[in-house]
Formats: sequence, C-alpha cells, structure tokens
Amino acid sequence: MPRFQHSACGFFALIAVQFGLVTGCLAAAEPAGREVDAAAIRAAAKMYVDALQRGEAKTLIDLWTTDGDIIDDAGQVLRGRETVAATTAGEPAGPRPEFRITETNLRFVTADVAIEDGQVEVTLPGGGTPLEGRFSATWVREAGTWKLAALREARDPEPSGPETLRQLDWMVGEWKAIDETAHGAEAADAKPAVELTMSVRWNDAHTFLVREMRIRPAHAGPEKRSGLEISQRIGWDPLARRIRSWAFGSDGSHSEATWLRDGGSWVARTASVQPDGSQTSAINVYTFDGTDRCTMRSLHTHVGGEHMPPVALTLVRVAEGTK
Repeated sequence: MPRFQHSACGFFALIAVQFGLVTGCLAAAEPAGREVDAAAIRAAAKMYVDALQRGEAKTLIDLWTTDGDIIDDAGQVLRGRETVAATTAGEPAGPRPEFRITETNLRFVTADVAIEDGQVEVTLPGGGTPLEGRFSATWVREAGTWKLAALREARDPEPSGPETLRQLDWMVGEWKAIDETAHGAEAADAKPAVELTMSVRWNDAHTFLVREMRIRPAHAGPEKRSGLEISQRIGWDPLARRIRSWAFGSDGSHSEATWLRDGGSWVARTASVQPDGSQTSAINVYTFDGTDRCTMRSLHTHVGGEHMPPVALTLVRVAEGTK
C-alpha cells in the first residue's frame, strides 16, 4: 500500500504499524533484574509481528492502549488504534519495504512503564540508498498485559545532491504503456487508451536524467500520428535542495516539477503552462515494482477551473537503457 494513500501518516510511522518496527526489542539486551518483564514485552512484540503478517487488525488494535498515539517524522499526531486499523484494511499490493533494526535499547522507567529506543534502516522497493531513522516506543502494563502507549519517530536527513538523484536510476531504459487489465503474454500487445512511449537515459556527466516521451491517442488517425513529444530533464536543484524537473512539449507547453520520495513511490508536483497561456497543476505518482514495471497516476489539482479525471497508466520496460 503506497503511503500516498495515507498521506496523513509519516513514513516511518507507517513502516512501524505495517511492518513491525516497534519490535526492535527482540534484539535488545535484557535490563538487569527485569528479565521477566523484558521477555513479556518481547512476546507482545512478536504477537504484533505475527498479527501484521496475518492481517489481524483486532489483535493489533488490542496491543495499543485506548489513547495510544504516534507522532510521525513530520510532527503529525495519529491515534495508534485508528492508524493500525486503517493500514491493515486490505492486503498491501506489490513488494514491501525491507527494514533492519540496527540498534535498540530497552529501559524501565517504572515497574509498569518501559521505553524502547532504536535505529532502523529502510530499503524501499526498487532499491536505492536506505533511509535511516530513529524511533522511541513506550510500553505500559495494563491489567498484567504490556501494550504500546506511544510511538515517536524521527527521520535522519536524506542524502542530498547526486546521491539522492541516483535513487531514480531505476527509471533508465525504454518504456511503453500497456493495458493494465491485460495479463500474462497478452499484456505486452494490449493497447491502453493512450499510447505512451518513454526513453530515459543519463546525460554524460550523470547530473541529469534525460526523459523523452511521445504521447498520442491509442486510435489516432494519420493526421495525429506524431502526437505530443515531451523532452524533460530531471536533476538536483542546489537552491531548492530538491530534485526538480523541467519539461518542454512539442506543442509549445512547458512545465516544472518538484520530486519527493513518498514511501514506495515518487511524487512529482507539477505546474504547467499550456500553449494558450493557461496554467494547470497536477500530482504525478510513480510506483516502481523493483523489476520492470511502473504504475503512473496523474491527479489534476487545477485545470483552469475545470476538474479533470485522474489518469492511471501501467508502464513496462521493454529495453535496458545506458547507465
């Protein structure tokens, strides 16, 4: 489930409730004299992980206190029970992030309160540089049972400059849109409503990704055979300290976008100027499956006062590009 669908939830908080981040105490040393309680917390953590794997929302909810909360890496406050209930509704689609607990510490504040601090590394589908973060989980004993009362998270600064841009290396290659309702061998030959081909390569200095796209209606006649051609460059903007892109269309349109990594997806917030001078904006979401398939969703946020329907495409890599 891409985090974009639950944008109110911080990245590491979602990892916590979906993939058992709070189980870092499994690797922690037992505090002296509190071995029995430490073992009980580890058992509760294991129950949490098992419930996640089976999708048992009720068990997860019961492992949180009634007023337990999460403060994510963006400072947003989320209810623990409500959050796990929302993120376990339905099976996650596609590959899951991989995480590794690198350091934990469990300490008892009182006989009935323990705090677990830890470090985590998260590798998102498609690879790239692992994201690093910290968490602090508060366990309390209620009626003889250890439960989660609070989760606090902090995300370490992401790599900047060329290192960040290299996380988009998966995009290099030759791509085309397919009919996402088709399956198996027939998928490669099925035609979606829009014919889209895309070629992505690095420039010689590896400072920009150069993306060339051609778009036309699937059943366009000879007069529209050329379609719309778009040339785009994606690079690191040292002033904004963000990945930015600049694109130019064969029809005279142009656009700029800011790219952000959001869980297992990349989100490009795009502002465009059309040939007639009108302005539009959209959110484009790219979700790579880690192999040769990518889904693209385009959500228009402003089209001259009109509301445009969302666009969803599935792209497959048909040839490797030059790294």
